[in-house]
Amino acid sequence: MKRLFTLILAAMLSLLGTSAFAQMAQGEYRMTAGGGFTMFSLTGSDSERVMDEILPGFYFGADIDYAFSTIEGLSVETGGYIMHYGKAFSFNKAEAKSYHANYLRIPINLKYEIPMDTDGFALAAYTGPRFNLGLAGNMFSTGVTYMGLMRPDAQWGFGISAIIQDAIVFRAGYDLGITKCIKDNSALGFNDLNVKRNSFCFGVGFAF
Repeated sequence: MKRLFTLILAAMLSLLGTSAFAQMAQGEYRMTAGGGFTMFSLTGSDSERVMDEILPGFYFGADIDYAFSTIEGLSVETGGYIMHYGKAFSFNKAEAKSYHANYLRIPINLKYEIPMDTDGFALAAYTGPRFNLGLAGNMFSTGVTYMGLMRPDAQWGFGISAIIQDAIVFRAGYDLGITKCIKDNSALGFNDLNVKRNSFCFGVGFAF
């Protein structure tokens, strides 16, 4: 997976010479492909962390940003991303375990972009729901691992992004879990069934 991720990023470097819209007018769109670093943690209804450690990973994918409104800078953004998480750690302080989880992530963002005085540079803020579908990984099976995750879950995210030279897009975002994500947590010795998955992403993309 890491080799594939490297090849995808290398291929996207060829897009640097392609121009993108600094600010889109109604009916225009921008496509972005990229990837980066991600991680998630599990919290209960009392906002305390269920796992002592976070699960790090990486992601890659593409999205399309469509200007649907007459208001300049306002757009809706959606796409698809492959999210891979994995780490070996001691969950119950007595036994070392290796956990892996992979998701297809579909965000739907309402986005507002503000061009700066410098040509080819803009800042944007966005928010909206994320729908995640578990694809593979040992954390999805309660019969195999100490903890089983729900294959589908939903989050609400918000973040910021910056567009440089009309081509390179940096973004950072945080997603709050809005649906429970653990199938059966009785093995945790933890009575709260309303465990949520919160995640953070930071990455770079190339617009065309």
